[in-house]
Amino acid sequence: MQAIAQRVSSAKVSIDSKTHSSINKGILVYVCFENNDTEETIEKFISKIINFSFFKGDSSIMSASLKEINGQLMIVSQFTLSAVTDKGNKPSFHKAAKTETANYLYDLLIKRLNESPIQFESGVFASDMDIYSVNTGPVTFSFKI
Repeated sequence: MQAIAQRVSSAKVSIDSKTHSSINKGILVYVCFENNDTEETIEKFISKIINFSFFKGDSSIMSASLKEINGQLMIVSQFTLSAVTDKGNKPSFHKAAKTETANYLYDLLIKRLNESPIQFESGVFASDMDIYSVNTGPVTFSFKI
C-alpha cells in the first residue's frame, strides 16, 4: 500500500461539481492498494495514520498525532501512486492491485475506520473527483505500508 498524507486546515472532495465530503483540521490521505496488500495492511495503515506525529505538540515540534488533537481524516483512493515511472515516458501500473481487489480493500478500510475513534470522510472509489485542500506547513509524508 502506498499513501501520501498531507496535513491540512481543510479538504473537500467534489464529484460532478457537488461537494461529496469535507473536513477541517486534519490529514488528507491518498491511498493506493498494491498486489500484495491484505486486510493486515489496512490494520497497519490505520494504526500508523492515527498515531503518526503530524502536528505540533506542546514543545512546538511535530509530536502530536491525529488522535491526540481530535483531528479529522479524509481518505481518497488514487491508484496512480503505484505507478512505475523510471523507464520511458509512459507510467506502468503493474504494481497496483486489480480493480476488484482494490475496491474490496478500500471498502474494508472505510469499514474499519468507521469502527475507529477518528472522525473521517472519504472520496468514492474509482470516481472522477476534484480534490481541494489547504496544506498547512506544508507538511506531506509518503508511506509504504
